[in-house]
Amino acid sequence: MVRFLPFLISLVLSVYALFSCIQTPDEDVPHLPKLVWIVLIVFVPFVGPIVWLLMSRTQGGGGREAVVRPSQPVSRPLAPDDDPDFLKSLDRYRDPRTTVKPPEPEDPKNKTSDDDSPSDNDEGTA
Repeated sequence: MVRFLPFLISLVLSVYALFSCIQTPDEDVPHLPKLVWIVLIVFVPFVGPIVWLLMSRTQGGGGREAVVRPSQPVSRPLAPDDDPDFLKSLDRYRDPRTTVKPPEPEDPKNKTSDDDSPSDNDEGTA
């Protein structure tokens, strides 16, 4: 088991360095083109990955800026169903045949009452 340990360490180190190199933007790659770094990492065991990790750590710290988050969160709805603008935009997708509308309130001026109008059984006498 101890015989495979150097090979396993080299393999893990190479895979980690290779993924790190591939994910690094081209402008952040130190000193050499990215393709040269990939060849060094793959074909020079131990030395290639270690040099990449050391060079990328010293190069990457100064060029990147930290993300600054605002101290107070911006007030906005947390979900689409809480956003009134989003809910209004859904009105155009509703099917009018399946949408149940609430009954409209009757206007008291146009309402005719059964008490005021004579009925068929009423003879008009008081």
